[in-house]
Amino acid sequence: MDKIKQMLTQAKEFQQVGEIEKAINIYREILKIDENYNEAYSILGDLYYIKGDISKTIECYEKVIEKNPHYSLIQYRLAIAYFRATKFCKAIALFEDIIKHNNEMYMAYYWMGLAYYHTGKILKSIEVFEKLRKRMPDNTLGCYHLAISYKTNGEYKKAISCLKKILDEDPSIVSVTYHLGLSYIGDMQIDKAVKTFKKVIELDPEHKAAKEKLSEIFNDQELLHNYGVVSEKENMDELDINYFIGQAYKGFEMINKTFDYLKKKALEKEDEDK
Repeated sequence: MDKIKQMLTQAKEFQQVGEIEKAINIYREILKIDENYNEAYSILGDLYYIKGDISKTIECYEKVIEKNPHYSLIQYRLAIAYFRATKFCKAIALFEDIIKHNNEMYMAYYWMGLAYYHTGKILKSIEVFEKLRKRMPDNTLGCYHLAISYKTNGEYKKAISCLKKILDEDPSIVSVTYHLGLSYIGDMQIDKAVKTFKKVIELDPEHKAAKEKLSEIFNDQELLHNYGVVSEKENMDELDINYFIGQAYKGFEMINKTFDYLKKKALEKEDEDK
C-alpha cells in the first residue's frame, strides 16, 4: 500500500502540471497491483475524458459503477460520456436513475432533455426541460434548449417567451437572437422577424443564415404583403391587390386572416377610386 500511495502522489503531481499521459500510465500501473482500486478507475475516466478518449472514459466509469451502482457523481459523468458517444438511450436510462436516487442533481435534467431531443422525442425533451426550469429558473442553457424544443414542436409563442427572457438578461447573444427570429417567422410575426434578423446581422455582420432568412422574406412579396411588412425592394402600394386575393388560396395556414386583410385593402382602394 505504501508503494501505491507513492505512485498516487506522483500521478497527482503529473496531473497538476498537465502531464496527463504520464499520470494515466501510473494509474494503469496501480491497477496492475490492485485491480479493485476503484478510485484509480474513477480518476482514469476523468483523465481520458480530458484527452477526448470517450470510449476509454466509458470503460473506466463502467468499472466503478459495477461495484457501486448508485454512485451519483460517476453515474453523471458516465451518462455524459454516453451522450458524447451518441449512446442516447443509455444516457437517458442513467440520468433517470440519478434523478430517482439523487433528485437534487438538477443538471441531469438538462442532459436528459438534450438526449431526448437528439432521439427525436421532442415532447419528452420539453417535459424534462420544463422540470429543469422549475428547479433552476435562471439556468440559461436550460431555458435556451427548452425554447428550441418548443420551436421544433411548433409552440412558437412559448419559444419566443423563453428566448426573450434570455435576451432580457443579455441582448448580445447571437444564437438566441437568431432563433427568436425563426420563432417569429413560425408565429407569423414577420415584421418582428425582419427586425430580429437585422439585429443578428448587427451583432454578427458575417451571419450567413440570418442574411439568407432576410433574403427569403424580402423575395416573398406575397408574404410581405399579407403580413404588412414594408419591403426594401418594392413599393408595396403599387402591387396588384387582385393578384393577392387570388393567391390567398395558397400558402400559409392563416387564410381567414389573409382574406380579412386583403378585403380591407380592397375596400380602401374602392373608396379612394370613388
